[in-house]
Amino acid sequence: AKFLNLEALAAIHAHPELFAVSMPINVDRFEALLASHPNQPFVQSVCCGLHKGFWPYADMHYGEWPLTWDNSQCPIQSDEEASFLRAQVQKEVDVGCYSPVFGPDLLPEMYSMPIHAVPKPRSARFHLVMDHSAGQFALNQMIFRNDIAGVTLDNVQDLDNVLR
Repeated sequence: AKFLNLEALAAIHAHPELFAVSMPINVDRFEALLASHPNQPFVQSVCCGLHKGFWPYADMHYGEWPLTWDNSQCPIQSDEEASFLRAQVQKEVDVGCYSPVFGPDLLPEMYSMPIHAVPKPRSARFHLVMDHSAGQFALNQMIFRNDIAGVTLDNVQDLDNVLR
């Protein structure tokens, strides 16, 4: 049903600039290099995600959850946090990780999760945290815990450690 979702397909067709896909990894070569890796189911899962997109088996709750969900509002504690968040979001847009501003409303099938400026230990600086577990319709609720048991999914370094 997720591939027959007419609302999502129409949004993608109307705004292709928001859905650019960049793949700096030669997945076929990556897969060949891992041919002798002892955990082939994990390797195949990662390569499938790189080929087709991640969360291919997520429960999208199609027809059960709202068409859009904006959970991005969170209280900003200071002018310093606000300045950091604006600058960091712009950096993410500049490198293609976030979409550019496209208007005040989410498009069909878009969900927005809160971001936070979290102070770094022993520093006056912040780091950006996107909370995919916050709220009633959190993105992480689309993934069954048993499907990812034992795998840390925080960053590429964690993926590299699991592959070793």
